[in-house]
Amino acid sequence: MKFFGRIITTITVLLVNVVYMLYYFLRDGFISPIEYIGLPLILLLAWHFGKQYDRAKFLSEKDPLTEIYNRRYAEAFFPKIKAMTDRNGQKLAVLVLDVNNFKTINDHLGHKKGDDVLKILSRQLKKSVRETDIVARWGGDEFIILTTDIKEIKNVEEIKARIQKNLKKVSNSQLDLSVSIGSAIYPNLGESLDELVKEADKNMYEMKLHLKQHTK
Repeated sequence: MKFFGRIITTITVLLVNVVYMLYYFLRDGFISPIEYIGLPLILLLAWHFGKQYDRAKFLSEKDPLTEIYNRRYAEAFFPKIKAMTDRNGQKLAVLVLDVNNFKTINDHLGHKKGDDVLKILSRQLKKSVRETDIVARWGGDEFIILTTDIKEIKNVEEIKARIQKNLKKVSNSQLDLSVSIGSAIYPNLGESLDELVKEADKNMYEMKLHLKQHTK
């Protein structure tokens, strides 16, 4: 929630002030005008400090460019999603992907265009998965997706196909946006996030090599 800190801080300060003013009203039979004058200023300060909290929380969890989760959040969240998977007797898939020919995009179209590509990709990745799945920027043009309730390999392939289909929709004559995707399933191919990412990464580069051989 973007305004969580601001809302909680402001409501808390308001309630404290109401209780404070009620106490003095019951004790003295009146409330000083200064209390009324000072209340808006106090609430403004509360909103300001709440905003600083929201900003710090956003920067600790989100990638500032794409506004999706960052690597730190994915690493911190993995034990929770893994524990939930174990409790429910499910499987968890880790997808690793990067943009095909991203260096060429940066070199020929400029870094601003490269940044735009990463933003577009992030939006399409979020559209391609469920709200409960985690989409995070792993670093550079590499992204990671954590998705639960995987019953068979076909489920992962469906996600990959949906991502490529959505990217095709936003591609045009000036930019053909595509990605290479690798995947690994917990607990079949690893116990830790590092093991699963390494396996998915290897899988992704095999796919990239396969694409290069077929485009020669």
